[in-house]
Amino acid sequence: MLLYVDRVVISAAKEQITGELVLSDTQFGWVISAFALGYALFQVPSGQLADRIGPRKTLAAIVIIWSGFTALTGAAWGFLSLLLFRFLFGAAEAGAMPACAKAVYSWLPTAERGIANGINLSGTRVGAALALPGLAWMLSTFGWRQTFVIMGAVGLLWVIAWYALFRDRPEDHWGMPEAEVQQIIAGRTLSTPKADTSKQGASRQGACGSS
Repeated sequence: MLLYVDRVVISAAKEQITGELVLSDTQFGWVISAFALGYALFQVPSGQLADRIGPRKTLAAIVIIWSGFTALTGAAWGFLSLLLFRFLFGAAEAGAMPACAKAVYSWLPTAERGIANGINLSGTRVGAALALPGLAWMLSTFGWRQTFVIMGAVGLLWVIAWYALFRDRPEDHWGMPEAEVQQIIAGRTLSTPKADTSKQGASRQGACGSS
């Protein structure tokens, strides 16, 4: 939810931003594209980072970075600064989905990953849907610059909770019963059915007899 709320702030604030910074629709379009470019370019590197150091540290780091650039968006003084901040914001957000996928793999058996990913993706849509009414109120109450700063601060609060409560593996979490840990470990990979050797033997004998 936080991922998408932070993403749509700039769309909700378009009129205020373009009016104060004197941006054309074309320039604002470049700003939106800069986010998408950063997001696309850093998907693979951020996924590699999650594999290397784990989702706990990866998500904590990238949410700190993207929250920083969310807040810095409120300090933009012109087209180029806004373009740069949004590109870097997109580059930081790129790690969210790969790191979440790594966390789901580590914490859930195969049979439960579908529903977990469904909940995660539902959160992105709920975040986008709820963001616009709430952001409209914030923008009219605080202004666009302060709204970006507030959203950046919310991200930092999330990081504190995430880093305190989450561990990369259920084996390392103080609140996990041993039986559940073993169930998760056993269910991380799909079991491969063993071949029926008796049927294979009969098949080979039949083939030899027919020949």
